[in-house]
Amino acid sequence: MTSDAFYERYESGEFKGGDEDYEKWAAAVRAARKAKDELEELRRKAESIEAAHRLAFIQCVGSRDIRFNKYCSGFCCMHAIKEAIIAREHDRDAQVYIFGMDIRAVGKGFEEYRNRGAHEAGIHYVRSRVAEVTEERDHTPVVWYEDTKERVVRRMPVDLVILSTACQPSASAKPLADLLGIELNEFGFFKTLSHLPLDTTKPGIFICGCAHSPMDIPESVAQASSAAARAAQVLSGSGTMRLAS
Repeated sequence: MTSDAFYERYESGEFKGGDEDYEKWAAAVRAARKAKDELEELRRKAESIEAAHRLAFIQCVGSRDIRFNKYCSGFCCMHAIKEAIIAREHDRDAQVYIFGMDIRAVGKGFEEYRNRGAHEAGIHYVRSRVAEVTEERDHTPVVWYEDTKERVVRRMPVDLVILSTACQPSASAKPLADLLGIELNEFGFFKTLSHLPLDTTKPGIFICGCAHSPMDIPESVAQASSAAARAAQVLSGSGTMRLAS
């Protein structure tokens, strides 16, 4: 007897009698069948979806804007370039545009990576200020932007719009700061001194990564190592705990 046949007989009541093993087994079969049905539904939907061939990455959404966050989120430019390169690797016919005020490639090798995106992957960097994204009657997204070189307003229909949104402090930063008795800066990140970037306003409490400010993974890892070394320095008695002001 197959598993499916046994399950059908179980569901019909033939084997019901409070057997705990049967009930656990039947529950597992039901879950597997549900997952299989959901997967088939996703496959059917995927068959009707056309891949996007014209992509628009919009930078600084909520960053470098006095209405929202005045600071730069740091890692968005390079992340967008990486995703754009990957998109081109998957589809050599794809047209990929990155809209932004400028590209902030400030890390080691970042400028070379930016140039690789343009020269090898064929990414188009559009120096601009995006005003809005609208829809055509057929729901095609349209990017409206100011070309800051030509000083004119342009529109570009695309298949897909990707937003590089702002990196903001965690919602738990304020409650944690209150609990620990440390201060936040004007942007809501934990406050430190410019010459002591790991020391908070309370001696003995150190921070790193995006608790300090928007930061990419390599820089966060480096700062985490520094914070650990700073704590070890204090614990060993070879360092001092200073108060940020």
